[in-house]
Amino acid sequence: MSLISSYLLALFLTIIIELIVAFFFGFRKKIEIIAIIFINLLTNPILNYFLLVNDHFSFFKSSLLIILLLEAVVVLVEWKLLVFALQEKPKKLLALSLTMNFCSYIAGVLIFR
Repeated sequence: MSLISSYLLALFLTIIIELIVAFFFGFRKKIEIIAIIFINLLTNPILNYFLLVNDHFSFFKSSLLIILLLEAVVVLVEWKLLVFALQEKPKKLLALSLTMNFCSYIAGVLIFR
């Protein structure tokens, strides 16, 4: 599998997994689904590009700690974007962001490693 196709597969799986989590959180409206898709279209490629560039140039030693820190940044960014886009209770959206990203991260580890 080429690098680009594996990144596209990772993006697609992330979106599917995070939409499933959002569904269980009660987010089923068209605007909610669109917001989650677009937020992932923004954050997922940036995260993966950063990891790819880091692997190539070795700015930081890739470790679980670095990946978890980057994932934490993604959780916070997605949370703020969800609050802006959906105008829901911030605590509920933080829980949503944490859960979506936890589930997609674990799925990625199971599938791609």
